[in-house]
Amino acid sequence: MRNSVFLLRNKALGVLTCLPLLASAQALAIAVPDKPHLVTQGHAEIKVAPDMATLSVKVTARQSDSLAAKEEVDTKVASLFSRLASLGVSKKDIDSGNVITRPDYQYSKDGDKPKLLGYHAERQISIRLYDLEHLSQTLNTVLEQGIQQIQQVNYGRRNSDQLRQQARLAAVAHAQELAEELSQAAGRELGDVYAIEYRAPRTNPAPRHYGALNIKMASEETLDASYVQNDIEFSDQVDVVFVLK
Repeated sequence: MRNSVFLLRNKALGVLTCLPLLASAQALAIAVPDKPHLVTQGHAEIKVAPDMATLSVKVTARQSDSLAAKEEVDTKVASLFSRLASLGVSKKDIDSGNVITRPDYQYSKDGDKPKLLGYHAERQISIRLYDLEHLSQTLNTVLEQGIQQIQQVNYGRRNSDQLRQQARLAAVAHAQELAEELSQAAGRELGDVYAIEYRAPRTNPAPRHYGALNIKMASEETLDASYVQNDIEFSDQVDVVFVLK
């Protein structure tokens, strides 16, 4: 069977690729009619460059009492907010969780009574960055505030819902296009759609995990070509059963 590739190019959205697939109804576990029919898989993917990133940051402190630990975390967060504002990051693009405090014990292997080392406080901060050219500077700004827990950087697209919808519609159109091509080649007329089975889309690339990071490491990272995030893929797939006349 001849394969074909359909490409739709759009400067704003990147490249949309549809690849023809054909599979049996038994393999797909989709309902089929008790008469001549055709089953096709429609697949589409859109690859685009990211235009935003979300930084997940943990702000921590340990002090002799819980209040002092909380105050140190709050001071770091306030200082971070001020520095981020100077970079053009709006408060509405920052999500800040409530502070959590807990005692920090050291446990002995000999079964002795745990020793209280102090109190640990932490707050989770999410920062949405819409200018990726400032990503390195933002990472350094976070670290300069004494915050060593940049946990991950998750790249994304602001119009992700629109791109997912476009991939979904393109997958359906591809299933229809492939069915028309195959039925015509077989000398049969394509009838109505009997059933459609929607398949869950692929997940986007996993976020980059950092863990404890220092300023020197962040600076070295900016010199590494692997720091540049690859295109984000939005893909979708449907199985469609057509009746043959």
